[in-house]
Amino acid sequence: MKIIRCPQCKSKDVFKLSIPDCCAGDPGDIANGYMAAERVVFCMCECNSEAKAQIDWRCVMNKLFKWILVIIILLSPLILLADVIYEKLGFDDAQGREVVSLGIEGHIGTNDTTDFVSALNDINQNNYRVQFDSVTLNSPGGEIGAATRIGKLIRGNHLSTWVFANDECLSACSLILQGGVCKMAEGEVGIHRTKSDDEVSLDEVAGDVMYEESYTKQYLEHMGTAPQHMWLYSSIPSWDMRYLRNFEKRDFGLYSATTREMRYRLQIASQKFGLFKSDLLQRIGNRERDLYPDATWDTPDYMYAHPTCSEQLFLEDNMTDHVGINIEPAPEDIFEIYESDRGIEDDEGRLIVTNKIPYKENQAYYFSFRYFAKGETVTYKERVTVNGPTVWGDAETGESYDKSTPNTKISKDRTSATISRVAPNDGYGFGSWMITKEDPKGPVKIEILFKDKVIHTFSYVIE
Repeated sequence: MKIIRCPQCKSKDVFKLSIPDCCAGDPGDIANGYMAAERVVFCMCECNSEAKAQIDWRCVMNKLFKWILVIIILLSPLILLADVIYEKLGFDDAQGREVVSLGIEGHIGTNDTTDFVSALNDINQNNYRVQFDSVTLNSPGGEIGAATRIGKLIRGNHLSTWVFANDECLSACSLILQGGVCKMAEGEVGIHRTKSDDEVSLDEVAGDVMYEESYTKQYLEHMGTAPQHMWLYSSIPSWDMRYLRNFEKRDFGLYSATTREMRYRLQIASQKFGLFKSDLLQRIGNRERDLYPDATWDTPDYMYAHPTCSEQLFLEDNMTDHVGINIEPAPEDIFEIYESDRGIEDDEGRLIVTNKIPYKENQAYYFSFRYFAKGETVTYKERVTVNGPTVWGDAETGESYDKSTPNTKISKDRTSATISRVAPNDGYGFGSWMITKEDPKGPVKIEILFKDKVIHTFSYVIE
């Protein structure tokens, strides 16, 4: 088994490979039609400027082909480019973290994903605190692909979403809203079906509609969207807009945190404060009654008052002075993989999502993942295990690995290789290996370890 290294500089010290968002999108988007026709990889080292320039050109060309990148535009009255609003606010929270604002305004386009990733990287690398612990939204909609990718990034980075009372979140923006681990939809939320500006033949229309509806449904299910809410995305005509009433927002969970995030925060807060979880939940209930003493489940449709997402998740005692409660794990202890993908490279250089690896020499297979971490760099291990003894080495140089190889450990029975990696914290990991004639058939396992604990496993079969 041989590792594939940087195709530009052949560096032995750089293991980090990546696929740009404009071509690949999030891990898993390969299966959803967002993968480039050619396999495009580059290492995160000094040589990558030339590679990135080549990739940018390929991305532009790839977007011309519908079967490479399906861009679905949700109906919107404006043709404005969205802005990812990222600003340092000039003050710190109680733990000394610099507070920054993060929001999205205007029409949502493909480039906004790149800008949003850049902002997240800066936040995570410097351990900044996002104001209100929320991404603020004020947008008429845009591209569904960009919206869902941003929504996944928000969810994976434990951020909430907030539509202020005088703002709106319509069309594709409502998909971003769904990405929040807690949602606060005080402003207008509008929903309708998708539409596509692609020119297609009549016999392709049915397939396109099925794909669009399936893609949207898959995303909403992943986000835990209420079934009644999901139904609106396929029932409201694309020329119309269904604005949610306040009681619907409440029933659809647009004023509260997800079950998973709530339990995650409850577990931490209970240990920190030495309180029962039921007592912590009672605190939130008391806070709501303080805000809105007359509220009941049968309250007529007018503006509800709810504890903020920061309060619901025990990140704030009082939003007026933005004093944070430090219940987060230590930055050096955070490394969570929230999306992943694996597959092979076919004879035409395309990445194909699969767990089956053809048994032939020089057959490449890959894995990728998105992760949430804090700090300028991340340190983790990659352990590859095959079904029997084999020869381990470098695909580019032909160098064989042994016990003297830096950052590499080969098991005594030569069935596994463990590589220690230190990479820039950009939220994305990619790796690739190649079959050699010495490799046995059977199962292959790639494990990602953080502090020597397995946090994710990629499984394959060589056949």
